[in-house]
Amino acid sequence: MASIVLSTGLLLGSPAARAQLAVPTSTPAARGYDFLTVTTVEGNKAQSYLLFSTPFQGKTEVPLTSIMLMGAEKYKEAIIQNTQLINEQLTALTVAGWELAQVYVVATPINGRAYLFRKAKN
Repeated sequence: MASIVLSTGLLLGSPAARAQLAVPTSTPAARGYDFLTVTTVEGNKAQSYLLFSTPFQGKTEVPLTSIMLMGAEKYKEAIIQNTQLINEQLTALTVAGWELAQVYVVATPINGRAYLFRKAKN
């Protein structure tokens, strides 16, 4: 029993264990973060867009190419175009200082993803 306690103490007191508890000096936890969610919705023509939870570069939404009811070749082209447009917008967000925090699937009947970005408050 004493060896288990000693082993546990050595493991928890190791430099690796202490390093996991250390808070990086660049963490702006005291000031917090601003958050922005970007949601992709790829459905029928009236519902294919990229939505911003708050305006970014003066936009609250960006239309995407509809992918419904297309032949295989056009479908593939539309997916490529939409992916490029989404990547351009996500890149613009990171250039503006937003950090991608999480990506998750949107729980709606329409295909989509939500990208959660954060930015340290000034």
